[in-house]
Amino acid sequence: MELVASDIVNLPEVETRHYQTGEPLGGDATERLKRLHVYIRDGAIGLRVAAGRSTSALLEVFGPGRLLPPWLWEATSGWQSRYATALAATTTLELPADVLERQVAAHPPLAASLASLNAWGYAMSLDRLAMLTLRDPLRRVAQTLLLLLDRLSAAPGSTPGARLEVGQDLIAAFAGLSRQTTNRQLRRLARAGMTTSKRRAVDVRDLATLRGVAAGRRPLGR
Repeated sequence: MELVASDIVNLPEVETRHYQTGEPLGGDATERLKRLHVYIRDGAIGLRVAAGRSTSALLEVFGPGRLLPPWLWEATSGWQSRYATALAATTTLELPADVLERQVAAHPPLAASLASLNAWGYAMSLDRLAMLTLRDPLRRVAQTLLLLLDRLSAAPGSTPGARLEVGQDLIAAFAGLSRQTTNRQLRRLARAGMTTSKRRAVDVRDLATLRGVAAGRRPLGR
């Protein structure tokens, strides 16, 4: 991922942009994004679609290292136009699609890095779809915490714990559950000593056990 970032930052016409929490990506001109590739250097972006007059559905969360292509913003049949907001203070590298496409054609190592990055992104999306098929809300919340850790921070690997700096609203939206159901499951995980919930943050204290819950190997009491 850093190879892609180091290549992109030196390309002509690249623009570094900084977004505050809640700020729309691309300002008020989502159409502008349809002509750009957007690389997330740090922070997090939430892709949303209008689901009603005052509500929105969270389609995906993108964290550091993700490259968002122009076609991501195209509306699909039956949906309104997609839009995105910063979920935290976020820095992006943004450049015209034709500039990146010329560079990819001229530099095979960059093309290979982008192909690997895209494959990683598709795998992460499939992981979320698999999570949404889980009917047990406890398993779904546990898997959501693991997926968000993968997206928004360095891969947990073998570290004993990690911090997820998001609120319960985002966890619930990503899990496809109500905030009340999500809160109940987070309390169960906390009572079991796996997590500690704070204001707009969740500390994961035992990743191995949390993975066991997500996989259905570790039942918990109510």
